Amino acid sequence: MKNSQYRIIAVILSAFMLASLCACQGLPSPKRSPSGASPPASSQEAAPPSSDGQPGAVSDGADGSDSENPGTPGTSGTPYTPDGPGAAGAACASDAAGEPDVPVAPEPTQALPTVEVRRIYVDVSAKEVMRGAFVEPKVVIYPTDATDKAYTVSSSDENVLRETNGRWMAVGGGSADLIVTMSNGVSGKASVRVTVPVESISLGSEKITIARGERAKLSLTLSPEGASGGQPRFTSDNADVATVRDDGTLYAVGAGTATILCVLGNAEATCEVTVVVPVTGITISMERRVFKIGDIGSINATVVPEDATNKQFSVAIEGEAASLSGDNAFSCVAGGEAVITVTAANGVRERLTITVIDLEAFANEVFRLTNIERGKAGLTLFSSGATLTKVAAVRADETIRNFSHDRPDGRSCFTAFTEGGVNYSMAGENIAMGQRTPEDAVRDWMNSPGHRAAILEEGYGRLGVGVAMDGSGRLYWAQAFTD
Repeated sequence: MKNSQYRIIAVILSAFMLASLCACQGLPSPKRSPSGASPPASSQEAAPPSSDGQPGAVSDGADGSDSENPGTPGTSGTPYTPDGPGAAGAACASDAAGEPDVPVAPEPTQALPTVEVRRIYVDVSAKEVMRGAFVEPKVVIYPTDATDKAYTVSSSDENVLRETNGRWMAVGGGSADLIVTMSNGVSGKASVRVTVPVESISLGSEKITIARGERAKLSLTLSPEGASGGQPRFTSDNADVATVRDDGTLYAVGAGTATILCVLGNAEATCEVTVVVPVTGITISMERRVFKIGDIGSINATVVPEDATNKQFSVAIEGEAASLSGDNAFSCVAGGEAVITVTAANGVRERLTITVIDLEAFANEVFRLTNIERGKAGLTLFSSGATLTKVAAVRADETIRNFSHDRPDGRSCFTAFTEGGVNYSMAGENIAMGQRTPEDAVRDWMNSPGHRAAILEEGYGRLGVGVAMDGSGRLYWAQAFTD
C-alpha cells in the first residue's frame, strides 16, 4: 500500500512534467543558459522513462536517498538533459543566475529609395497689396511624395518685401518676387506689387518759360517715395498760350501766360507757364558798307520776327578801322575793315563787314603806280607837290557832282589850277569813277588811249592825285598834270 501510494504520486508528477515539456515546445525563441550559450535542441524532449517505465520518474538522488523516496522535481531530483543535470527543467524557466529572457533582434529591413523634387508652383495670398500688408507664399511641390520638402523663401527686393518676425511684409512701393528654393536647388517665384497711397504731388517747378512752337515734359513727382495712384489729369486754363496732354507733355502755342493744373486722387499741383516768342534772326541795314576816314556811320538793326517778346540787342565792333561812338553809331578812324556784330538777348547774332578807305593813302598809291608805268616807258618819273595835289583833290570831289572835265559851275577844269595857285605852261587831267582800288584806276587809265597818252606825255613833269567818295561809297579819281 505504501509503495502503491508512492507509485501513484510518481505517475502524477511524471504527467505534470510531460505537460510542462509540451508547453515549452511552443516558445518562439530559445532561452540562454547560465553560461550564455543556447540550450541544446534535446532540452525540448521528454525525460527518459524511469525504472518502472513511468514517464517523469527520476533516478536515485545524489544525496544517497533510496529509490523508495524519490525527490520532487526541481528540488532534490535533477531532470535529465543530454548535456547534464537540470537542463530539461530550465527550458521554460529563468537561467540559474535568475536573468530574464533576452529576445533575438529582428532581421534588418531594406531602405526606401529617395524621391527628388522636380518642380514647384509658387503663389501668393495677394498679388497686389498696400504698403504695410502681409503676404503669405503658397507652395505646391511635385511630386507630392518627394522625400525632402524643406525650402527657403527670399525676396528679390527687400525695399519692397521684407521678412518681419517670420512673415513677409510689404514695406515699400514697387514690385518684387518671393523666391522659393528647395533643398535640391529647384526654385519658383511669385510676383507681388505693392502700392503706396499718394499724399501730395509736384510738377518739378512752379514756373517755367518756354519758346513758342516748342514743347516740354512736366516732371510729376509723387510723395511719399514709391507712391502710386493711377493716371493723373492735366488741364490748361489758356489753350491759346499752352496746351497739355495726359502724359504731361506741354505745347507752347502763343505768347502769354497759362496755368497748368494736375490732379491725382485727392492731391493736386499747379505750374505757371510763360510762352515767349524768341528772336530767330537780325537784319542790319546801312546806307553803305564803304566809308572813308572821318565818316560817322549808324547801325540800324531789326529783330525777326516782329512780335518777338524781347527785342533788345547789343552792338560790338571788331577791328581798328572803326570804333563805337554811341549806342548804334561808329566812327571811321583808320583804313581797313571792321566787323560789326549785333547780338539779340537770346544769343541770336548777325555780322556785317565795313571797309574804311584812307583817301590820302589811295592817292599816294595811284602816284606810285603811275610812276611805275612811266618807268616802263623809259620816261622821267613824276614829282609831286602839295599845291598840285590839293588841286587834284578838289577836282575829284567836284566830279562827284559833275563827272566831266568841266567844273560843276560849267567852267573849265583848268580854272581850278589857277585858283589853286599852280603856275604852268602846259597842263592835263585824267578822271575816273567807280574803281574800288588804286590798281583798278591806273589799269583802266592805261587801257584808255587818251588817258594813257596823258600819263606817258614827256612834257609833263609834275603829278597831283586826288580821290573822293560819295554818300554811297563810290570812289572818284583825278590826276592833275603840269610841266
